Amino acid sequence: MDIRVVQKSLLTESLIENVEVGSQSVSGGLVFDDQEKVVQYASEWLTTLTDLQVIGYKSAQTYARNISYFIEFLSLRAENEGLTTDEMLLRVTLSVLEDWIIHLLESECLDRSTVRNREGSLRSFYDFLSSGDYRDAVLEASPFPKKFISAKPHQKQVVSASLSDLVAVMNQSPYERERLLFQFMYDSGVRISEVQRVTYRDIQEAINFSDSEFVSSKNIDVPVQPGYAPILIRGSKGRGNSIKERFAVITTPTLKRIASYHASPLYRRYQARFQNRNDCPAFLNSEGNAYNESTLSKMIERRSNAAIKKNLVSKKIHAHLFRHGSAYLTLKDPNLGEDALERLVNVQKTLGHAFISTSERYTSIPHDIYDSMADSSSGRLRSKIEKMQEVVERTKLRIKLGDDK
Repeated sequence: MDIRVVQKSLLTESLIENVEVGSQSVSGGLVFDDQEKVVQYASEWLTTLTDLQVIGYKSAQTYARNISYFIEFLSLRAENEGLTTDEMLLRVTLSVLEDWIIHLLESECLDRSTVRNREGSLRSFYDFLSSGDYRDAVLEASPFPKKFISAKPHQKQVVSASLSDLVAVMNQSPYERERLLFQFMYDSGVRISEVQRVTYRDIQEAINFSDSEFVSSKNIDVPVQPGYAPILIRGSKGRGNSIKERFAVITTPTLKRIASYHASPLYRRYQARFQNRNDCPAFLNSEGNAYNESTLSKMIERRSNAAIKKNLVSKKIHAHLFRHGSAYLTLKDPNLGEDALERLVNVQKTLGHAFISTSERYTSIPHDIYDSMADSSSGRLRSKIEKMQEVVERTKLRIKLGDDK
């Protein structure tokens, strides 16, 4: 089964037999069955929801995969022999859905969260066919009951990268520009997809804020004390494919480290390419371009694998573990809230969580994480400022005049 979800992709030939098209930009989703025929209703569902920005294109890819798994399940059932894929989908009953949930749990041995995710995707599909909100209803009612069929997922303990993990991974890179980027991600809690949208101007505004005592006219709904500064993050979790802005809190040790990089000939050489230097990405790869999500993910993976081989870390480190680590930094920083609840609300604001329940996952803190955040001799909780300054002292490299990477 083939699935194609594209956003503003150049189409030079038709994917549908006997249909000719001119060169044009297209967006949407196509689901093909095993005979390479388009599955009409699934394709219309994905295309409509992405076009109306009900879901983003990454979500559309997840929805498409989940419905393809369901179609494979249907195709193996005896009662569907000889039916087209669309006919199979229209004949689904509650009994079939219950069999499917049991199959996912017992035959495929998937965990509850994965099963719930797949059921959520399929519910969206049948709501699309039955509600009449987006097209004339094909079904009188969805085969799903009001409540989820699958059991509620178990709440898992959040796994994060500790400060020692961060330092170990950073020290596997021979480049200061990579090391300071890892520190920025950990300090600010940005998503990996948001890094490329941070600009030189954003860093400068944060530095200017930390150097002054004025009250900003911007609506910065996070606590800011000496040693911290708000930084604008253009978030990746807006409705549909939109960008939702928020302010995160970053410490001055991290800002000063980035400022040293920005003042280097290495950065200035690439910054000169921009007509307005303020628009230059804050973090550049070896070719002077902004990191995209894929290359940044692979870079972190390489450094993590090197640390694992040397037994410096006990688990694979990826970007989202930096984000989880940042949440713990805020939750245990006495400067960022008078009590645990206030700090939890600040986690929600700075990380861009839509619901406080998402942030509440961090309230059960494992003992080893707590130990890494408290001073071992006195038990005193250290601030983000102290921790980030320690990271700088243990990892900073000097950028030499002739460095080209």
